[in-house]
Amino acid sequence: MTLSLDVLGCHGSGPSRTQPASGYLVRTETTSVWMDAGTGTFLELGRRLDPAAIDVVTISHLHADHSSDLFGWFHHLAYCRQVDGSIPVLMPPGGPDKVAAFLGQSGDDDPVHQVLDMIEMDDGDQMTVGDVRLRFAPANHSVPCNATRIEHDGASLVFSGDTGLGGGFPDLARGADVVLCEAGLDGPRHLTPYPFHLSPAEAADIAEGAGAHTLILTHLAPGLDPEAAAESASLRFSGEVLVAEPGLVVPVRKRTG
Repeated sequence: MTLSLDVLGCHGSGPSRTQPASGYLVRTETTSVWMDAGTGTFLELGRRLDPAAIDVVTISHLHADHSSDLFGWFHHLAYCRQVDGSIPVLMPPGGPDKVAAFLGQSGDDDPVHQVLDMIEMDDGDQMTVGDVRLRFAPANHSVPCNATRIEHDGASLVFSGDTGLGGGFPDLARGADVVLCEAGLDGPRHLTPYPFHLSPAEAADIAEGAGAHTLILTHLAPGLDPEAAAESASLRFSGEVLVAEPGLVVPVRKRTG
């Protein structure tokens, strides 16, 4: 089985009435990665596999639209399933302490530590889980945020997290096959100067610079038309442009030729 990306949710800046916020299932035949746990994605995850079977969770940052279902998943594991052993949860610096405080942990023997192995991942940190390798770099966002690269058998996927221009995402993306990039800015930079999101055109520039063959736009600004976003990106990116939607499954294959 090749590396694959399954979109659990991607609604920008929060869930809608019918669509979950940001979350993705990345897996091979033997390894499953839950990448971001935005509102509504836990239920979508459970429709695809046993939530206790996840090998590792990566949280790009602790804004609720990327992390809130982490808490429901914890309660499912700790109090509904009573699982044995802990599952790695990889977060940007400061994340583990904030999550533990929110959950009201009371010591090293608290259930949160028995179920979640929360680990800070800083610039350049990497980890091998099963048959995938994960690498991290800081994104340019309003809170600590990591971009994530996942590699398997020569193929690679890079996820921006939430980011504006700059930061470590463009370098982390170099040589990637598939770039999953946020497009949370709903207009040209000079008209919408918020510094912590990208426009579709800016996402395309990063994917083109990386040499990727596929760009997947995600986390679109709520008012941004998906077709218009894809058209804007296609003017700047020479490869395939897709727009994320719940249920979209994309194989991550190594570029040939």
